[in-house]
Amino acid sequence: MVFVAIALFAISCGSDDDGNPVEPEPTAVAKYVVGFEAFPVGDASPVDYILELPSLASLTTGEISVEGQGTPLRGWRFFHGAGNTVFTAGYADDDKCIAYQLDENGALNEVGNFAFQSTLDNYAAVDDETLIAVELTYGGLSDKRFHFINAETGLLERIVEHPIDIDMGNGTAENPGSIPWVTGMVLRDGKLFVSYHKWLADGSFVTPDVDRAYLAVFNYPTMELEKIIEDTRTSPIGVNGHSTGIEKTENGDIYSFSTSALSAGFTAATKPSGILRIRNGATEFDTDYFFNIEEATNGGKLFWMDYVGDGKAIGRIIVDDTNGALEWGAFFKKDVFKLVVIDLEAKTVTDVSGIPVHGHRYTSPMFVEDGKAYISSSTDTETYVYIVDPETATAAQGAKVLGLGLKGIFKVTN
Repeated sequence: MVFVAIALFAISCGSDDDGNPVEPEPTAVAKYVVGFEAFPVGDASPVDYILELPSLASLTTGEISVEGQGTPLRGWRFFHGAGNTVFTAGYADDDKCIAYQLDENGALNEVGNFAFQSTLDNYAAVDDETLIAVELTYGGLSDKRFHFINAETGLLERIVEHPIDIDMGNGTAENPGSIPWVTGMVLRDGKLFVSYHKWLADGSFVTPDVDRAYLAVFNYPTMELEKIIEDTRTSPIGVNGHSTGIEKTENGDIYSFSTSALSAGFTAATKPSGILRIRNGATEFDTDYFFNIEEATNGGKLFWMDYVGDGKAIGRIIVDDTNGALEWGAFFKKDVFKLVVIDLEAKTVTDVSGIPVHGHRYTSPMFVEDGKAYISSSTDTETYVYIVDPETATAAQGAKVLGLGLKGIFKVTN
């Protein structure tokens, strides 16, 4: 038995050229991490957690709960990933952005944090090393502050301030001017494409100039503004609280979506909800491409879209925009969306079967693995993870979420 033990030790450890035992390289550990919005207790506000799951099966079967596990965080938060780092930033109750990674033993730990002056509202992982976050301002004619965050250290590296597109107005209540609200960012060939819409600078949440789409093109990484491009076939691009106003496909084309919906937070627009394209190598909207979502079979007003691959996107279409006759109604109701697959090239919309009409206040970029999209979906009574196959436009019900929802799903490796 002694000889067997020695032999097994030698096999497991190996040896160097001098015959000395060498410890084997540690095996990489991968885990699934979710941003979890827990039920409030009594009259309290919901509590957000960051929670690690051991395997993909945790998203497909059983229940997901933070009872006895997970790390409670402060206040309502955003969750985003870049490389193997998950970031979470406070919205109103906390001014800190925290970065989490797996340590050498595969445990999820905080690796860095930084404070910000005003709420960080829009995020984009432009590559595996860099997350860009833009501050939100509700009023006043201030510049936009772009935060460049190192995804490896979790620390803020620099801030670039730029006005983008400010209408100064004349300082009166009738003409207070307007400020941009960033809704998406995509990096391609040394240029950062930034979508935005506008708000009046008086803090009224009114959206002026609703009948055209506009997008700023910056040289990257210098962040010098090259130009602003516009298109009058649809309305402003993207919506609040999402980072997917624009998407880049495998061939380098960039697609944007416009909602034109009162319930999505806009003053009523006369232009249809639609998708625009910027071809690979170009910096202008493609005049030969426009996808009118409202005219398409199974279409309507598009609230959210995220690219899943192979020319297809997953989208949420507002079932009835008049259902939320108040502005922002789609953000708070639980019976406003149907899920669809959008073929960007063929210009088709296909209803996804197997998932109910639902609501979801906020979503990080969609998690995709092996061609399947994993989405948190809530009704008035329950929340589930759904696994969507874009090829068949079908959804399978996965794990039940014992909370208000998942704000993000990420896969990280140490």
